[in-house]
Amino acid sequence: MTLYEQYYDADYERARDKLISKAVVKANRNFGSACKNKGNRKALDRFAAGWNKCYHQEMNRLAKEAGLLR
Repeated sequence: MTLYEQYYDADYERARDKLISKAVVKANRNFGSACKNKGNRKALDRFAAGWNKCYHQEMNRLAKEAGLLR
Protein backbone atom coordinates (compact mmCIF):
# COMPACT_ATOMS: atom_id res chain seq x y z
CA MET A 1 0.00 0.00 0.00
CA THR A 2 1.37 3.42 -0.97
CA LEU A 3 1.28 6.44 1.33
CA TYR A 4 -1.32 7.95 -0.99
CA GLU A 5 -3.56 4.92 -0.60
CA GLN A 6 -2.97 4.85 3.14
CA TYR A 7 -4.01 8.47 3.73
CA TYR A 8 -6.45 9.13 0.87
CA ASP A 9 -9.94 9.94 2.11
CA ALA A 10 -12.50 9.94 -0.69
CA ASP A 11 -15.31 11.17 1.58
CA TYR A 12 -13.23 14.17 2.66
CA GLU A 13 -12.35 14.96 -0.96
CA ARG A 14 -16.00 14.80 -2.07
CA ALA A 15 -17.10 17.01 0.84
CA ARG A 16 -14.36 19.54 0.15
CA ASP A 17 -15.12 19.57 -3.59
CA LYS A 18 -18.69 20.63 -2.81
CA LEU A 19 -17.29 23.83 -1.26
CA ILE A 20 -15.35 24.96 -4.33
CA SER A 21 -18.17 26.83 -6.07
CA LYS A 22 -18.92 28.91 -2.96
CA ALA A 23 -15.27 29.88 -2.58
CA VAL A 24 -15.03 30.80 -6.28
CA VAL A 25 -18.11 33.03 -5.97
CA LYS A 26 -16.56 34.88 -3.01
CA ALA A 27 -13.20 35.36 -4.75
CA ASN A 28 -14.91 36.55 -7.93
CA ARG A 29 -17.09 38.95 -5.96
CA ASN A 30 -14.03 40.44 -4.23
CA PHE A 31 -11.58 40.46 -7.16
CA GLY A 32 -13.55 39.81 -10.35
CA SER A 33 -13.37 36.69 -12.46
CA ALA A 34 -10.42 37.94 -14.52
CA CYS A 35 -7.75 40.61 -14.36
CA LYS A 36 -8.91 43.71 -16.21
CA ASN A 37 -5.37 44.78 -17.15
CA LYS A 38 -3.98 41.63 -18.80
CA GLY A 39 -1.10 43.46 -20.47
CA ASN A 40 0.37 44.56 -17.14
CA ARG A 41 2.31 41.71 -15.53
CA LYS A 42 2.39 43.32 -12.08
CA ALA A 43 -1.37 43.90 -12.15
CA LEU A 44 -1.93 40.30 -13.25
CA ASP A 45 0.32 39.01 -10.45
CA ARG A 46 -1.49 41.18 -7.85
CA PHE A 47 -4.85 39.98 -9.12
CA ALA A 48 -3.79 36.31 -9.05
CA ALA A 49 -2.28 36.61 -5.57
CA GLY A 50 -5.34 38.36 -4.16
CA TRP A 51 -7.84 36.05 -5.83
CA ASN A 52 -5.99 32.91 -4.72
CA LYS A 53 -5.58 34.14 -1.14
CA CYS A 54 -9.28 34.98 -0.91
CA TYR A 55 -10.27 31.63 -2.48
CA HIS A 56 -8.12 29.55 -0.14
CA GLN A 57 -9.13 31.48 2.96
CA GLU A 58 -12.78 30.94 2.05
CA MET A 59 -12.19 27.23 1.34
CA ASN A 60 -10.58 26.83 4.75
CA ARG A 61 -13.35 28.80 6.48
CA LEU A 62 -16.05 26.72 4.77
CA ALA A 63 -14.21 23.47 5.56
CA LYS A 64 -13.99 24.43 9.24
CA GLU A 65 -17.65 25.41 9.25
CA ALA A 66 -18.53 22.04 7.70
CA GLY A 67 -16.48 20.20 10.33
CA LEU A 68 -13.87 19.00 7.85
CA LEU A 69 -10.99 20.76 9.62
CA ARG A 70 -10.18 21.18 13.26
